[in-house]
Amino acid sequence: MHPTDIIRSAVDDREYEEEEVPPEELPDENVRTFQQEVPGEDVTDRMLREDIANPNGWLHHNKGHEQIGFAPASRITPDNVGDLSPEYNIDDYTGNQTEPLVVPGDPPVLYYTQANPQEVRAVNARTGEEYWRFAYANDDTKGLAHANRGVSVYQDKVFLGTHDNSLVAIDRYTGEEVWTTKTLTPKQKEEMSVPERMASTQAPEVYDGLVFKGMTGYYGGWGAYSALDAETGEIEWQYEVIPEDEWVGESWRYGDAAPWNISAIDPESGTIFIPGANPGPMMNGVVRPGPNKHSDSVIALDAATGEEKWTTQLVAHDWHDYDTYNTRVVEMEVDGEIQRVVEAVNKTGYLYFLDIETGQLIERSRPYAKQGGEVDFMGILPKGQENAATVWPSDWGSTEWTPDSYNPQTGLAHIAANDTVKRYWYGDYEYDESVAEVNTGGGLELVDYEEFPDISAHLVAIDPASGEEVWREELEQDELQSRAGGTTATGGGVVFGSSPTANLVAVDAESGERLWEHSVADPPRGITAAPVSWDDPVEGKQYVAIASTDGIQVFALAAEQTTETPAETEAPTETELPTAEPTEADTDTSTEAGTDQPSDADSETTNTSGPGFGAAAAATALGSAAFAAKRRLDEEED
Repeated sequence: MHPTDIIRSAVDDREYEEEEVPPEELPDENVRTFQQEVPGEDVTDRMLREDIANPNGWLHHNKGHEQIGFAPASRITPDNVGDLSPEYNIDDYTGNQTEPLVVPGDPPVLYYTQANPQEVRAVNARTGEEYWRFAYANDDTKGLAHANRGVSVYQDKVFLGTHDNSLVAIDRYTGEEVWTTKTLTPKQKEEMSVPERMASTQAPEVYDGLVFKGMTGYYGGWGAYSALDAETGEIEWQYEVIPEDEWVGESWRYGDAAPWNISAIDPESGTIFIPGANPGPMMNGVVRPGPNKHSDSVIALDAATGEEKWTTQLVAHDWHDYDTYNTRVVEMEVDGEIQRVVEAVNKTGYLYFLDIETGQLIERSRPYAKQGGEVDFMGILPKGQENAATVWPSDWGSTEWTPDSYNPQTGLAHIAANDTVKRYWYGDYEYDESVAEVNTGGGLELVDYEEFPDISAHLVAIDPASGEEVWREELEQDELQSRAGGTTATGGGVVFGSSPTANLVAVDAESGERLWEHSVADPPRGITAAPVSWDDPVEGKQYVAIASTDGIQVFALAAEQTTETPAETEAPTETELPTAEPTEADTDTSTEAGTDQPSDADSETTNTSGPGFGAAAAATALGSAAFAAKRRLDEEED
């Protein structure tokens, strides 16, 4: 589940006190509030390319085109992290899911978003002093989307994806609107009777002069992906995620599979790796038999042209809302050699590592979150709320949309792992093209926390080469907010994450030992993003910022650098991805990518020449489709 996931606790019948949120009036037209012009210079292609290795900024949603979530800043170490202290706070009461961007400079500039009203703000990254804010007046969105996860920055502009599915370019120095482009595809304009059902909640991504954005199909539509000229706003290409001729009947019309979160890019091959969402309706596979191609998938496209290179489906014929929502380009040992691979993350509790050229599965991790329940991956949900059955992990996911990190110093992936459970059922579903509404086709309910003491959250380190867990640190739990936020690894050997109790947490990257924590919000309000971190060489400080439902808290620590920074060495002409050291780990790999029931059985991962899942999953999907068809016929007879 996508934008409204943060308000899921509203279905819980337990009572709790929550801080009153100040009312906000949504603007009827775009409003700019200007204090002073932002200092600095334009953000170049080279700066974006080298962001992955530059400690002095954070220019991409999850750091670098590759989206690895690693901050090279190294002043904060296991020995001194106890001295990390609050620097300033930005109050914002709109359910913040943003990850700030930080443009290096003297002073550096921090850009972030809030959701309602949908705003971009520019502030001094040292002090929080505001330069300007830009409030976007959305067209009629039927009140469907409310989240926003950030902006992108390039040249003299910042780019915002909006709730009415537009892309807006804003002058990064003054906050003035430069251009706005609606991103519905021609097919969506022609075939959708309620185009307002499409929205955008992700942070856009910029590469080689193009701005990329997806959309959410959560409300009964289907997804698409767009590339726009960063200077003019003209649409260069668009990609329809659902192949109409490979879905049964008219099921493609409400099939979702929308790329609603950030996509990683491989600059070496010019490939963008799009995460495909769950199929719709989420809990009713009866009305969409078959594997539902491109849902719960990784889709590799040529960034320049939009041409499809390969696709790999991780979950076929999903009944559980197990989106793929984050991709990363990392380096790992494969057959004794270090290779660039695609890491894919979804809600199943497994990490998937794919060949960057073919999409073939190289390794799938061992499960890092609790599996099973009364219905498992291969099970069909029961019909009717009275028959609701438990599922681990739930739609809240073993991980969620908040991005996790890969540490090139240790070669480990750092995951915010959640053991979550809910009761699922499916119900009657009939697509009404005239109505935009949450497209579940069934339902789910929170469980009694005391009945399921295994509900928990952890920070987990996984070795990609072997798929094995290296360490695990349990986090404090809150019964009304059972998920941890994302993780960020840093160059000083510290990994930052967050607990369901809204504490920012620091652990040792090598051992997972808890080193420090600090409360940033009062439960049930929580942390709904990953931390970002940057170095300020002028101030001699390393900063850490985290967004929560209470605002943005910024911490800082003054210390000496523990490693050389690019400012202290000759600037390279090309910045290569930091390389993990080869390990002695067992490199026998699983070859099954997409499954309803992940297993260690050998099977074949396909690319665009096949349905996008292994042989075992194919059998599962076909059996599930046959079951769905029979149940649909039985219901029609009834």
